[in-house]
Amino acid sequence: MNIVMTSGDLYSRLAITTFKSLFIHNRDVDEIVIYYIGDRLSEESKNNLTTLVHEYGRKIIFIPMPESFNKLSGSNRNGQTVFCYCYFQNLLPASVEKVLLLEGDQVVTGSLGELYDTDISGYYIAAANDLQSSAYKRKIGMKASSPYVNCGMVLYNLKKWREDDITGKITRVIGSGRHMYFYDVQDVINYTLEGGVKVLPPKFNCTTAVFLFDYKDMIRYRRPSPRCSREDFEEGKRNPVIVHFTKNQIIQPRPWVEECCHPYRDYYMEIRSQTVMSGEPLWENHSGRLNNFANFLYMKVSKSLAAFTLGIVHAYLYPSFLYKVLFRTR
Repeated sequence: MNIVMTSGDLYSRLAITTFKSLFIHNRDVDEIVIYYIGDRLSEESKNNLTTLVHEYGRKIIFIPMPESFNKLSGSNRNGQTVFCYCYFQNLLPASVEKVLLLEGDQVVTGSLGELYDTDISGYYIAAANDLQSSAYKRKIGMKASSPYVNCGMVLYNLKKWREDDITGKITRVIGSGRHMYFYDVQDVINYTLEGGVKVLPPKFNCTTAVFLFDYKDMIRYRRPSPRCSREDFEEGKRNPVIVHFTKNQIIQPRPWVEECCHPYRDYYMEIRSQTVMSGEPLWENHSGRLNNFANFLYMKVSKSLAAFTLGIVHAYLYPSFLYKVLFRTR
């Protein structure tokens, strides 16, 4: 099982908990190789990661992020390391034909065998639907009927990427600057790979939004097109394999931040307590006015009203103009 992760030094501290949960729940996998693409990782961070990986008899290979990536421009929502998501065909050894991307804001709750063994021979990637609206997809030049996936967990078919030189195509898209809006690199990947993406059920990448509402209110909240089935949605909420602590208007603080109320917060902290990060203080919570209002609407007024109101913001106002105001991007 080949795993890849990219981050700067700060998020490498979070990655320790992600990897700990991965190793705990995948002891039966014969071999796990971690490819860690880092942006100026400290020796302390490398040593902490290496110690954990070796504790479980696994292997880790550190790859420095190319300095040229610091010159690539998108929105200022994410760090430069996310550009690595577009260049694994060049950054990883040619012998790696299949690799699973994970992020440090995730925790694994079960075996990844079913996920990793997914047949993607006819696809460039497999990932879970991010439940985006038709308006947003049209904004970046996609068809309303095409799935838009979350790139926090991606299973890559690097053999097919290399055969069709997807990295070259992505480079041209990034250079055009026309397809990077609210979700920058994620937009580029979805736009470039349209028609070549296998959609996985939510259980393999359960974002924060999945835990907030029932199925009906989730539709109001995200206005997704296409949408996952009710059965897959409920299964993901009940039995997630990967919990992804994405930023959210309602549950803003994440488990490593003070005042987190995510339903998997205690599970995360239990895993964290078994690592070298157990004594690290939580980060300060800096929720803004929009987050406080959304939380009040959800907790004190009505979940359905919150879903409807925030759905208008997410599905229509973000892609029309709010992304410019909030992130000063295109």
